[in-house]
Amino acid sequence: MKSKVAYLLAAALFFAVFAAPPGVRADTLAAAKTPLGDASSAKRSNIELAVEMLDGTTVYEDGYFSFNEVVGPRTASRGYQNAVNGRGVKAMGGGVSQAATTLYLALKKLDGIKYDQKKTYGSRFADSYVSSGKDAIVTDYRDEIDFSFWNSGESFTINMWLSDGHVRCTLTAEDWSDDEPVSGEGFSEIYLSGNDAQISNIELAADSLNDTSLESGDTFSFNDIVGPRTARYGYQKATNGRGVKVVGGGVAQVASALWLAIKDMDDIRILEKKTYGSRYNQEYVSDADDAIVTDYSNGDDFRFRYTGDGTMFIYTYVEDDTLYCEVSIY
Repeated sequence: MKSKVAYLLAAALFFAVFAAPPGVRADTLAAAKTPLGDASSAKRSNIELAVEMLDGTTVYEDGYFSFNEVVGPRTASRGYQNAVNGRGVKAMGGGVSQAATTLYLALKKLDGIKYDQKKTYGSRFADSYVSSGKDAIVTDYRDEIDFSFWNSGESFTINMWLSDGHVRCTLTAEDWSDDEPVSGEGFSEIYLSGNDAQISNIELAADSLNDTSLESGDTFSFNDIVGPRTARYGYQKATNGRGVKVVGGGVAQVASALWLAIKDMDDIRILEKKTYGSRYNQEYVSDADDAIVTDYSNGDDFRFRYTGDGTMFIYTYVEDDTLYCEVSIY
């Protein structure tokens, strides 16, 4: 009897320790890893930035995934550095394609993936994180070289992280069998103390954003919805969040109002958010970390993905010198 108890305890310990390694969930559909090797600190930093954007992204059944859309531009303003890429050339954001490659190695183990864009280094591959250049994915935001696909299989979530000298990826199944319809709401208001030109800019942007709706899985882009802030579209020179007069100055207050409305809501995954930080010298928000920067011409965007049930509705309007933002989910 004693030996049988000891055996059961040993077996239980084995499964507790070895059956589910850290970072690998029981509902894992596929997994892959690639070694970082002797990658420079700049390259590792670039990979970490890309992995952070990819981690937690859900690809829905019959959904579409774009690496460039999720990761965004690889620029110095977003923290990327010059580093050696997959063919041994120094480039801004060098190393990011290793994240795409690791994801690809995991996706190869799934059914239902139909690639829209998939380019590899081939014979030009000069690194060692995969054994064949045919598996080394190339991505380049500026040159519009993307890694994208349609998913005709079940929905899954991309989990990515760096550990033990490797870039790791697991694809985990989503189970919504116990989900119930949910509703939610967010609200914010910003008092407008600027001049007529600034308030006019804010009203134009608020009108463009007002009555926007998002279905589950949709990506919101402030720049895509509001569009260029130019004189052609009625925008005027006014003070922005750091006290500089620019065409469209004040528009970022609309993005800030939206951020304040959604920041504490569930089922929101921020994809791109830049704030004024120490450069902020206005008073429309009390915390500089809530002062969102948007710049259409420089590509500074405020983007998020809505992943909840129901439809999200965004309402933005100016009334009595106050900017309001209301967010509801039905």
